[in-house]
Amino acid sequence: MRQTQTSLSSFLRLSERIAPFIALMIGIPILVVLGFGLVSIYREGYLLALVLLITVLTFLAAVPLFFLRRQVKQGIDAKELSGEAWVKASKDWTEFDLQVWALLNKSIEEKLSENADWSMMRPYTLQLASIAAAQYHPARSRRELAFTLPEALRMTEEVSRRYRLLVMKHVPLVEKLNLSMVRMVYDHRDKQETIQNVWNIYRLIRAFTPAGLIAEARGQLLDHVFTGLKDEVQAKLKQALLQEVASVVIDLYSGRFKVNDEELAASETLKADQKRLAVPLEPLRVCLIGQVSAGKSSIINALIGSMVAEVNQLPSTRTATVYQAKLDSEVEAMHLVDLPGLDGKPENDEYLLEQMMQSDVVLWVLKANQPARALDTKFKEQWQAWLDAPKQRARRQPILLGVLNQVDRLAPQNEWQPPYDLTNPNSPKAKNIRDALDYNQKLLKFQSIIPLSVSEDKPAYNLDELERLLDQYYEQGMQVQLNRRRLEASDSFSVQEQFGRAYRLGKSLFKSLSNQSNDK
Repeated sequence: MRQTQTSLSSFLRLSERIAPFIALMIGIPILVVLGFGLVSIYREGYLLALVLLITVLTFLAAVPLFFLRRQVKQGIDAKELSGEAWVKASKDWTEFDLQVWALLNKSIEEKLSENADWSMMRPYTLQLASIAAAQYHPARSRRELAFTLPEALRMTEEVSRRYRLLVMKHVPLVEKLNLSMVRMVYDHRDKQETIQNVWNIYRLIRAFTPAGLIAEARGQLLDHVFTGLKDEVQAKLKQALLQEVASVVIDLYSGRFKVNDEELAASETLKADQKRLAVPLEPLRVCLIGQVSAGKSSIINALIGSMVAEVNQLPSTRTATVYQAKLDSEVEAMHLVDLPGLDGKPENDEYLLEQMMQSDVVLWVLKANQPARALDTKFKEQWQAWLDAPKQRARRQPILLGVLNQVDRLAPQNEWQPPYDLTNPNSPKAKNIRDALDYNQKLLKFQSIIPLSVSEDKPAYNLDELERLLDQYYEQGMQVQLNRRRLEASDSFSVQEQFGRAYRLGKSLFKSLSNQSNDK
């Protein structure tokens, strides 16, 4: 195999060297035959027929291009910037970031429809930055400069990287075009108008002959088709440029340039969990919240598959207790955090809000046969108010999943023959489960809600569906955690790190001054 690879590499290197000679061997005979053919056509008087044939073939080839141009033009007129745009919204953005993205795209549409000249791109980019800054920092007087020097350098690095990928993807032969060639064309730009005038005079003279008139008609047809396509390609380039700027300013003003993913340290939540556990932590953090006796510990016990949590009808945990669980051998371990029950006390609510903020997925456990939901709705309002605060705009919301537990206790209690068809319920038990799911979903607005029953004296019902749900939202939960760690890293202030920087700076200055003194 290694000999084959070596032989293939040698053949490719040899091919690169002899390719120009092969091109000359093939190209020179073709050019010679082409020259003799043109001379023969001119002498035999078939020049007019040749030009007419070329014009007809050009027209036939231009018809599909003309319809293609109309389709592209209609797409641009429809202003569907989000559909086939070169620049897409980031998967890491929050709902507020997506709202700002839509606002900036609307502004791009308006600006390009007013004046799409290339000279307007620079002021347009500044206006987009101003709009984004006003959304993220509405109360600051100089909000356009609400970033640090490292963030500005990171932004410059990111813009260069993104544009390199954009150019490499959409501009043909760009890696073969040297800047010396571009500079040469730019230096001779004043001669372009003279060459164009000479060409126009030639076109005017040849129009007095039948062959020249037909050739001019063919040229006008090609100009009409390709000039339109050129304008539409330029419109796409301008749109991509402004959308790239919009994407960068969203990352800048939302604080994503404060720290690289490689610079993320372990979060404070991770460190706290490590103190509670003797085994290494896994990344996903799932907390269970609900009223007293909703069955949180029973669910944890069922998920981890061993009796490591206290299971009874009384509140059993006063602070967060962390358990490690694996859904199967292929799914990474996650941490299940058992939280105290909702009791309406302000200090307990504050603690629960803090724990939810530090989680990636939240399982809101509801007791199916307990209709009282005042504690749940009040706490959900507090949670939503915290999420809607301006300072939380850059934070991704934890995945909120509802678990309607103890559905076996719904009326009629003497009926329990799972599984039940909840899409088309055909029994009183199934109808009550369906009604309870709809009621709690309408009340608390989960991303998803499932029924569940885990009991010591009955087989578990729908536990596999809960495991599937956790697996389904695992990737989104990881995105939530990455966002949380990034925010924690950007807000942290290390005295030791800052002292180290000052020490290195002072050492460098002292060394520089010493060298100057020695030189004197």
